[in-house]
Amino acid sequence: AARVIVNRVWLHLFGEALVRTPGNFGATGDRPSNPMLLDYLAVRLRQQNWSLKSLIREIVLSDTYQASADETPQALATDPGNRLFGRQNRRRLEAEAIRDAILAVSGCLDPAVGGPSQPLGPDNLRRTVYARIGRFRQEETLSLFDFPSATVTSEKRSVTNVPLQRLFFLNSDFVLQRAQALAERLHVSAPGDEGRIRAAYRLLFGRAPTSDEQKLGLIFLAAGGSEAWRDYAQVLISSNEFLFVE
Repeated sequence: AARVIVNRVWLHLFGEALVRTPGNFGATGDRPSNPMLLDYLAVRLRQQNWSLKSLIREIVLSDTYQASADETPQALATDPGNRLFGRQNRRRLEAEAIRDAILAVSGCLDPAVGGPSQPLGPDNLRRTVYARIGRFRQEETLSLFDFPSATVTSEKRSVTNVPLQRLFFLNSDFVLQRAQALAERLHVSAPGDEGRIRAAYRLLFGRAPTSDEQKLGLIFLAAGGSEAWRDYAQVLISSNEFLFVE
């Protein structure tokens, strides 16, 4: 049981599990890529009184978790599939995290903890973990980003990259409303377009814009008209850098 739990936590944190068949630890399943690591973490989980928080803390504080997703020639030569986790796996955020991240950067996320679940809608600004999920009628936005069906068990989420996902960021009322809120937040947080662009990059990407990104942003805003900042915020929210974990 401890190995199964460790494997699922690892899958969630790295996008790939130590045992790539998380629902099958038997003879017909995949072999662990690092059996000693799996056993060590299983023992640690038991020693820590089955505390998932302690297990997650130990993993995320490791050099392995904090490694970059950059592929070096040496790593590609020795471990092209990253089975030994010499680097982090580049992966897209889950459906819930995408929605929560958009709400968070726009300043609209309701931080309240607990309480009854509610259907997702324009007035629901709480974390997606508190959303009411129907068994027979799935929420369309979450399903678009590979949220699993509530009618069956799912050992691992599929990850797709389809045109409808990009169209969501172009046409969704949710994205447009949050982009407007983000633009208003940036206007309050920093003076001038240059300062607001820097604030936007810090907020969404955790870094400063490059000189080219700064110039492109200023050109876009100068030509964008009255809705320039909303459109610019929408572009940033729609970017791969915002949606993918490096």
